[in-house]
Amino acid sequence: MQAKIKDLVESKRFERFILSIIILNTIVLGLETSKYLVANYGAALEIANIVFITIFVIEAALKIFAWRTSYFKDGWNIFDFIIVVISLIPTSGIFSGMRILRILRVLRSLRMISSIKPLRKIVQAVLSSLPAIGWTGLLMLLLYYIYAIIGIHLFADEWPKLFGGFPEAFITLFSLTTMEGWQDTVFPFTETYPLTWIYFLSFLVIASFVLLNLVVGIVVDNIGEMSRLDEEEEAKGRPKPQIAAEIEKLREQLDHVQKLLEEHVAKK
Repeated sequence: MQAKIKDLVESKRFERFILSIIILNTIVLGLETSKYLVANYGAALEIANIVFITIFVIEAALKIFAWRTSYFKDGWNIFDFIIVVISLIPTSGIFSGMRILRILRVLRSLRMISSIKPLRKIVQAVLSSLPAIGWTGLLMLLLYYIYAIIGIHLFADEWPKLFGGFPEAFITLFSLTTMEGWQDTVFPFTETYPLTWIYFLSFLVIASFVLLNLVVGIVVDNIGEMSRLDEEEEAKGRPKPQIAAEIEKLREQLDHVQKLLEEHVAKK
């Protein structure tokens, strides 16, 4: 029984079915944001949610039965299990006033990450990049700190809203890092003090063009490393060309022997 269920949950058809349910569930969660649809088809949407939750619970139960304790050794299985448990929290009765519980239902759409391998690979790459990104973030924080001190000393008296203190200076520098409307911020300074372009340009080059691109480079490098490791694992699982050819020859010979036996039995 356990072996049959294990074959079922590990089959491609089962994976495709669960993925289709996750996609449909995500669509329904989006439809629930429409007041018109909720007013006219709220009951149908609620029934659909109950069906989705039931399927997810059955899926988790089957996998736990098939894999036993090994189910909880995989981080993505734990992630799925937590989302399923959250989905079981009722949003009616004594819990009806707790809007956060309804918001948590949206987390079910995150199961697409664990079900779609490319998305899972990207998330794993981001998580593995966190230590390096953390050091880059610390370097950026130090850069913000230094430029905030300089900016407060230079501009606090005339532009207190932008450089009146550390909170204002940090927000201003962060907006410059995103390069969103930086002309509106920088040009008034350069019109009053022409040499301030050195301050702003040097900050933009280091923060936007160097450090932010460094973060992107770290993530991309980890994605490439993940892809390489996956290819190596797949290559280990595939038989070598010569072995595969020998296996194919043996199959042909077995088929030929089986035909001869069938002909011999038929003659008798």
